[in-house]
Amino acid sequence: MLDSSPLVPPMPPLLSEGAGGLRVLAALRRNGYSAFPPRCLTEPVVSLRALGRPLVLAAGPDSMQTILTSDAGHYRRMRVGQRVLSPIVGRGLLVSEGDTWRRQRRAMAPAFTPRTVPVLAGHIAACAERGCRDLDTDRPVDLFSAMRRLALDVAAVSMFSLDIGAFDQPLRDSVTRFMTGIGTPRPSDFLLPPGTPTLLGWRRARFRRQWVALVGQIIAARRTPGQAEAPRDLFDLLQAAFGDQDGGTTSELIDEVATMIVAGHETTASVLFWACLLLAQSPRWQDEVAREARDKDLTPDGAATSLPALHATTAVVRETLRLYPPAFMSGRETVGETELCGHALPGNAMVLLPFWMLHRNPALWHAPAQFDPQRFLDRPDPPRFTFLPFGAGPHVCIGAQLAMTEAVLVLARLLQDFALTLADHRPVLPVGVLSTRPDHAPAFRLRRR
Repeated sequence: MLDSSPLVPPMPPLLSEGAGGLRVLAALRRNGYSAFPPRCLTEPVVSLRALGRPLVLAAGPDSMQTILTSDAGHYRRMRVGQRVLSPIVGRGLLVSEGDTWRRQRRAMAPAFTPRTVPVLAGHIAACAERGCRDLDTDRPVDLFSAMRRLALDVAAVSMFSLDIGAFDQPLRDSVTRFMTGIGTPRPSDFLLPPGTPTLLGWRRARFRRQWVALVGQIIAARRTPGQAEAPRDLFDLLQAAFGDQDGGTTSELIDEVATMIVAGHETTASVLFWACLLLAQSPRWQDEVAREARDKDLTPDGAATSLPALHATTAVVRETLRLYPPAFMSGRETVGETELCGHALPGNAMVLLPFWMLHRNPALWHAPAQFDPQRFLDRPDPPRFTFLPFGAGPHVCIGAQLAMTEAVLVLARLLQDFALTLADHRPVLPVGVLSTRPDHAPAFRLRRR
């Protein structure tokens, strides 16, 4: 069902058409949604140079399919990703390659199979109950912070059987400090040789020491009597694979726990915030989700059974992921000379894949700037490589199903309990650095239904 006046959320301006590669890299520090020229919306491959090094912008479905699947062996993860992300995820799953990555992926896979969904749905529903109970209806609410708290609670309970408790604020503060500061990529991250000493590198190393200490405290809390007797979960799999033989903490265990904490809550918090923002501006779709959720059992005992019937809610989440994918961009480097959609690429070329531009390509999507969940209802799924909110190929997000389950159940519970309106009507623009965040956190008003 379409609104009579379609919602077209505002976007920051694109980079000027004649911008060179160095300007693209500089713009990525500020906002990945402003770092690409308009022709990326229509051309599958755009070739530039940055201080002599080839830079390729690949935003078409054919180029992404080639890079991520059919010719995946010709590309490796960008070393800039390892440089930027290693302070917070070390050598964990998000940045590893080759045999190390395969071992990590195999160790975690049992925690993310379809048979875990009923248990995870129960955890998510319990956290959603607590989160909704704590929301204030007497004054304006910062739902960006509220969704981050709720998503961190879900990650801690569902993956680590842990009450995040006293670690909530330090964790969120640390992740925010990283995401909005030292974790933003600079041109030097792309262009300087690995290991080059910089002031930023020193600041990242200092953050790393503080972060490792915090994650170590969380691991110690998980091992305390009572917590340690919890049902077998992702932590137990990580401990068996990466802890030492005496059950001790290794740097590898810290890296994998940190990876799951960061990736496990940042993605879902992002999509939940943007979905709330869109629904607050689209009363008809908000009513559609609320009507659907009204008679559903979204308690811990009933959530898994109700999940498949949440069609409109799922469509809203998917449309939110199309407009504001948390992983808005990925990057690769060519291992050697290769060809991409008729373009010859040399070895060591930087390749950027802006998923958000793929999702707004006018040749692939009708009215791509509009918020229109109907495009995901009562019609075939979009072709595989036109919609990539979780990536594709061997490195596809391992927690994609968990993220979708969480987003749908939490959004349904939120709209079952509350009607949402905006108390702050300033336009909210997406800022893409390491994930898709708002340029400011608008105030919402919540009314209990």
